[in-house]
Amino acid sequence: MVRANGRVKQKDIVDDEGISKERVHHIVTTGLGYRKVSACWVPRQLTVEMKAQRKDMCTQLLLERYNAEGEAFLQRLLTGDESWAQHYDPECKAQSMEYRHKTSPSPRKFKVISST
Repeated sequence: MVRANGRVKQKDIVDDEGISKERVHHIVTTGLGYRKVSACWVPRQLTVEMKAQRKDMCTQLLLERYNAEGEAFLQRLLTGDESWAQHYDPECKAQSMEYRHKTSPSPRKFKVISST
């Protein structure tokens, strides 16, 4: 169960297998060599080079579409006022915990920040 779903809870294993919580903990940690880790928060801020690369790629793709489709492509474009939408991920650090093998890297989760 742990190999199939790293976020499985000991209580779920106890309910499915009918063994004690202490035995489940011993099997998972000692027998399988897994430990419970939470995601490491890393910033999502784009560097100047990353922003420039994205801008260049978008410009290139738009020019390719314009060259292929001509004026028909421009007639389908919609423009409007700029609006911002914030993404909210309610998963807290404790909810991101999952079983990982000792040699596995820690999972990473990006912070949600507004871009400028």
